[in-house]
Amino acid sequence: MSYRMLLSALIIAAAVTVTAAPAGANGFGSENGCCPFADNAKHWYTSETLETRTKSAAKAAMLNLDSQTDMTVAYDSTPDPSTDVESFDRYYVDYWDLDWDGSSTGYNLFAYSKCVKNIPPADSTQAWRCDQYEVRYDLKDIDWMSTTQRQALACHEIGHTIGLDHSTESGSCLRTGSHTVTKYGTHDVAHINGRY
Repeated sequence: MSYRMLLSALIIAAAVTVTAAPAGANGFGSENGCCPFADNAKHWYTSETLETRTKSAAKAAMLNLDSQTDMTVAYDSTPDPSTDVESFDRYYVDYWDLDWDGSSTGYNLFAYSKCVKNIPPADSTQAWRCDQYEVRYDLKDIDWMSTTQRQALACHEIGHTIGLDHSTESGSCLRTGSHTVTKYGTHDVAHINGRY
């Protein structure tokens, strides 16, 4: 085999290895329309405007992120330009042009995270990053949820604020649908620690 053929075979093998994700892996993407990941490993958050039950779920999700990963989480009592995640809850019907109650789409939104301040890449080899996210929780859905379900929902949305897509891993709060998983799965943690 010639050197050129051997090099081509190695490149193809490497490409297959890189693109073949383990079952259930989610990776980084642009789940809610912006950026593949947050701008740094320190995640400042505030939840001052939240009701007590939602605030406690958001705090548990952030503490989980801090304890399970290499990221550092810090509470910011007053939002400012350094705040990475600001959370809100209210009874939403139409916000961010989304159909929260499912009246036109048939799909009800419990919560949604969105990048509200992004950072453009310095050059074409880099990706966009998100500097600030907002997380919105619909109180209509929070009303009937248990504490564990609220924590699972908050964990899911916080996962999006660091760039994680949905997962099929059974032990991941990034799964879609109603569940009570309040932690990040093995694949989630590997992706987070690999990035940050």
